[in-house]
Amino acid sequence: MSHVPSGRAASGHGRIARAAVAITATLSLAIGVGSAYGFVAYRQAADPDRTIDLTPGDTDTRAGEDEQRPTGPCIDDVCNYLLLGSDSRAGLSAAEREQFGTDQQIGGENRADTIMLVHTDPALEKAIILSFPRDLAVQIPGHGEDKINASFEGGVDGGGPALVAATVHKLTGLKINHALYVDLAGFQGIVDTLGGVEMCIPAENVNTPDGHIVDELTALDVRPGCQRLPGDQALAYVRTRHLRCDAAAPDFYRIARQQQFLRSVINELLQPGQLARLPVLVEPLMRNLVPDEDLNPADLVFLVGQLEGISTGAAEFRTVPSYPDPADLGILRMDGSAERIFAAIRDGDPLGEVGRDLVYTPPSEANVPVLVVDHASGGKAVEVQETLSHAGFDISPGTSTFTEYGTKVPGSVIAHSPDADAEAQVVQKYFPSLELRQVQGLPDDVVVFVDAAYNPVDVGAGAPPECPSPV
Repeated sequence: MSHVPSGRAASGHGRIARAAVAITATLSLAIGVGSAYGFVAYRQAADPDRTIDLTPGDTDTRAGEDEQRPTGPCIDDVCNYLLLGSDSRAGLSAAEREQFGTDQQIGGENRADTIMLVHTDPALEKAIILSFPRDLAVQIPGHGEDKINASFEGGVDGGGPALVAATVHKLTGLKINHALYVDLAGFQGIVDTLGGVEMCIPAENVNTPDGHIVDELTALDVRPGCQRLPGDQALAYVRTRHLRCDAAAPDFYRIARQQQFLRSVINELLQPGQLARLPVLVEPLMRNLVPDEDLNPADLVFLVGQLEGISTGAAEFRTVPSYPDPADLGILRMDGSAERIFAAIRDGDPLGEVGRDLVYTPPSEANVPVLVVDHASGGKAVEVQETLSHAGFDISPGTSTFTEYGTKVPGSVIAHSPDADAEAQVVQKYFPSLELRQVQGLPDDVVVFVDAAYNPVDVGAGAPPECPSPV
């Protein structure tokens, strides 16, 4: 959708609804942040007055000039939400510490292994969700160059969020307005509050004789296919980075799975049957988080209540473009194209393609819009759409009938434009019985055509396929 260039002339309902997309993404991301690296959520209910202090002390870049401050209130309804998660094992039982490891075993308790920014602007049609790779080398104010996750060194109670905010501000030029933090103490409660998360998981990472996908480091043990993941397995799925196909870029594959998981959550939350529940869920979800002192849960309840009619495409995922340092593969260096993302967000411009894909990694399902064309399928197109939704694809193109393609694209196939072969291969992982076909002049880059002769095959059926080719 196009950018409204000036004047913030969108209707009041439209402004609220688009802001609510960011809030829903924020809450969904809180689930993902809580899960992304082994978090089990912090129980704010145990200390309901605990909040994040974003007051920039000696981390201010130029403390005497307000415009240089890294934090501050939203302006003209433009807001940036900083989402932080650490790998602290505080609050875990003895059995859980044995499963996930102790703070000493992971190298300390104050690591911000998830740093994400959710940006909302009333003049945009989308909320932007930007991931910062944890090993990205940056300048940390007052500390010099280090990995970005080191900026959280003080922890949630020792100025960590303020230093991360100052670091992100220095890197991007974006002021942080609100922050949410979660650690290893209630993720399962968050997911279980939602009744679990429906996920479709492809078969490419099957690694056991009985056809399961297992990672002993994260306690992941799932079967391929569509299923409702409870909190512990949802946590393990987005935490893992040692699956069969991850060798080329483990952390990038993990980010791609995080985005897939979050899109799946958003797809589910935006269904009509779920929308009525959302305002009621805000409070119990927030109990698992530590917000900044100015973030009002009552405002979130109101905003989330305005989501009717908003599509999953209103959330746009990006990652700060980066690449391994040839001299030290444990460090990532920011690609020069990253400044185009930062400038676009600052100026309220469309992002284009930059940051959509990660190097050495296939496209994330979250960044692949898919149109479903129903050729008198007798309801089978609806099933295809449901699978795409639970697999975390962008389903905003919807389901339609294009009768003019009846002869041009006969049968049931995954059609794609000439430059969308990688995206089509990602879709095919979930529909192994459908062939790929390159077609000129499609209404979208990837289109699944479904007719009455389509014979569905369960996601994950058959032998594990070859690992997909990295971008």
